[in-house]
Amino acid sequence: MQLYPLKSRLILFGDSITKRLIESLAAARLGIKNGDIIAIASKVVSLSEKNIVSLAKVKPTTSARRLARRFGLPPEFAQVVLDESDAVYSGVPGVLLTLKNGNAVANSGVDRKNAPGESVVPWPVNPQRSAATIRRTITHKFGKKIGVVIVDSRVTPLRLGTIGLAIACSGFQPVRDGRGMRDLYGREVVMTLQSLADGIAGAAHLLMGETRETIPFVLVRGAPIELIGGKQAGSMTLPIKDCLYMSQIPNPLPERPLLRREVCCARPPSSGNDFLSGRVSGRDDRFRVQYRLGWAGATRDFKGSSLNG
Repeated sequence: MQLYPLKSRLILFGDSITKRLIESLAAARLGIKNGDIIAIASKVVSLSEKNIVSLAKVKPTTSARRLARRFGLPPEFAQVVLDESDAVYSGVPGVLLTLKNGNAVANSGVDRKNAPGESVVPWPVNPQRSAATIRRTITHKFGKKIGVVIVDSRVTPLRLGTIGLAIACSGFQPVRDGRGMRDLYGREVVMTLQSLADGIAGAAHLLMGETRETIPFVLVRGAPIELIGGKQAGSMTLPIKDCLYMSQIPNPLPERPLLRREVCCARPPSSGNDFLSGRVSGRDDRFRVQYRLGWAGATRDFKGSSLNG
C-alpha cells in the first residue's frame, strides 16, 4: 500500500473540497487511478460545508456550566460539546467522554485546534452523506472508481496519543469479516473483524499530523479493499451492549443538548442503553436520533480557515 500526503493552502470557510484536492494533486504531480482511496481530514470537510461555531455567540445553559465547572472547560465550549453529543458519560480535566454517531470519542468530535479565532469546528453534520457526495464528485471529475474516507483522531483506553478514526467512508466496505476462516493452524476464527476503514484512516492520520502540517488529503493506493461504487457501505459501529469498553461504563450523565438536529448513525444502541430521544429503527438497522428543544445561540456563520485535521 502506498500513501501520498497532499499539501494544501489554507482551506477556508465554504471552499470547494474538490478544487483544493485538484490543486494538491497537481502540485504533487499525481493523478487518480481506479481503486484509489482519498482520505480527507474531517475538519476541512466541516469548513467546506460551513459547519463552524463562533463561541462568542454561544450562551451556556445550566447543564453546560455544570459540566464546565466539573471538568475544567470553558462553558461555551462545553455547550457546543453537549449540543453535538448523543450522550455524555464523564470525563477528565479538559475532556468529556461522549457518544457521537455511535462512536465513543472525546468532546463529541468538537475541536478548538486549528479553528480560526474564537471558534470551534464540529464534525460534518452528516459525515456519511459528505463522504458519498465527495466520492461522486471526484468520480465524475476524474472518471475513476475510488473510495473516500473522512478522518479524525481519537484516543484509545490506557494508551498515550491519538490515532486515526474513520468517521465515514464511501465506495468500499469498511470492515472485513474474518469469522469462519481458518488461522495458520487450522483453527476456525470466531470473533475477528478487521476494520479496513480505520486502518486506512490510521495510516493517513500519521501523515496528516495534528498541528501545522497543512496536509488535509492523503492519496492511498493499493489498499486491500473491495470497491462497491455507490452501494451502501456496511456499519463501522456496534451496539453498546456488545462493546468491550462501553458496556462496562455506567449510564451517561443526565445532561441534554438544546440544539435541535437529526443525526443518522449506522446502528442503534441496545435497548438496555436506550438513552437517546426519539429513536426509530429502520429496515436497514439504521436509526435516527432527534434532539428536542430549539436553540439559536450558535449560528454557524463565522468565516474561518483550517490548517489540517
